[in-house]
Amino acid sequence: MALEIGYCIECNELNYAATNANGVFERANMSFNHEGHKQIVFGEPKNYPAPIRNVLCKLNAGLPISNNEIICFKLSMQLDMEDLYEQSK
Repeated sequence: MALEIGYCIECNELNYAATNANGVFERANMSFNHEGHKQIVFGEPKNYPAPIRNVLCKLNAGLPISNNEIICFKLSMQLDMEDLYEQSK
């Protein structure tokens, strides 16, 4: 089972999402708290603007994320929200 990084638009929250036994991501697997919500599942970090890419890389590496990095991430998410949501469908 692989883990992906997901973002719940309605809750403004990052979360890990799990694939099913066949390796297929299902939005309901992100978390029971986010079932039925609009969600973004991130792909490779290189495909995103710098603030988003930085946070995704640090999450994957298990490194700490500063308050400023999270603020920049959230600002970038707000600017690119609709495009990111359409790409993740």
